[in-house]
Amino acid sequence: MIKKELDNGIKLYIIRKNEKNIRLIIGVKMGSIYEDVPGISHFLEHMMFKSNKKYSAKQIDEGLELCGSISNAFTSTFLTCYVSEVIPKGFKKVVDIFSSMFENDKFREEEFEKEKKVVLSEIERIENNPEDKLEGLIPFSVFGESDYGRRIIGKREIIESIEKEDLEEFKSKYYVSKNMFIVVEGNLSKDKIECLKEKFSKIEEGKVSLKKPTKGSGKDVKEFLETKNQIYFSLNQRFKIKDFFKLEALCYLMAGGISSRMFQIFRNKYGLGYHLDLEVSYLYPDEAILSLIISSFEKEKEKNLENTIEEFVSCELEKEYINGRKLRTKLVLEKKEKDIKSIIYLAKLVALFEKDFDFYKKHVIKEMGNEKILKMLEKLCKGNRVYILPK
Repeated sequence: MIKKELDNGIKLYIIRKNEKNIRLIIGVKMGSIYEDVPGISHFLEHMMFKSNKKYSAKQIDEGLELCGSISNAFTSTFLTCYVSEVIPKGFKKVVDIFSSMFENDKFREEEFEKEKKVVLSEIERIENNPEDKLEGLIPFSVFGESDYGRRIIGKREIIESIEKEDLEEFKSKYYVSKNMFIVVEGNLSKDKIECLKEKFSKIEEGKVSLKKPTKGSGKDVKEFLETKNQIYFSLNQRFKIKDFFKLEALCYLMAGGISSRMFQIFRNKYGLGYHLDLEVSYLYPDEAILSLIISSFEKEKEKNLENTIEEFVSCELEKEYINGRKLRTKLVLEKKEKDIKSIIYLAKLVALFEKDFDFYKKHVIKEMGNEKILKMLEKLCKGNRVYILPK
């Protein structure tokens, strides 16, 4: 990976690969933990795809796909990114559209009002979907009422109060070159890199001072929904961000696939849960949350939950199992890298560690042979829980 810096301070990461398509990430180091108005980062992410000085919303939608690309965006706790995977022929078009989105300083009132309703609908869907609601409560269970503990998407009453001018002011304050980075990956010619530099060198430098986000104390959380006698459950614990690769290795070692200890103990032995996962559910600049998630299991089986977790945490692993899981993980990660969703992982890897997906694959598989990672399961058991219970 080659690291450069544009004249205006944007950090540019170039990953040369002999791949047919090109991947592009435009990142802004702004997310939910830094907000004064919860949910505004996510709302702005939506509005970035609306009309600007050069393109109408329709032209943006069509331009980002009909040139041969798949484009999207995401907002996280500390990051907002605009991403695309595009055929070489369409690369300059995507760069032109993305740069126009960042140069824009005003939004149209009618588009703003329509998109506000879209965001409110998204909040409503999450509130009424037990899996989404469970996921949204994980940070609160770990960090409580604080910047680290809030939902990324925000709350209905706050989103309703946001005005168009609030988004424009927020964008002008944080969407500046000193707070941005770009990642481009693929078989890259000199003219494509120069196009990227030319377009994004026009972004104003600005001065950004991010607030120091607060962290609270976590607690167990219980919410009630119409779940037809089903319980949705997660067990959540905080770890230092330096342990990220160990945590990922632990997840691939213990969960995923029918051979995993999680599947064999939770589902096959105890019939506890259908959708099971052990995952790094949230990332922050200095911390990560590890979550054991069960979606869902019958209420009468709750009595088996403690014994199942205890058995899972204390199970012994044979050498043959560990080596086999390494082989499986290598295949899974090779397939995952080709998935468009892996671009989200790449964005976070670069933002947090200045590392690419090859580094991630190598170190995750290496750490799977580290017996010390199993101690993280013991710490997980002391974490906080989220229950979505039937009314």
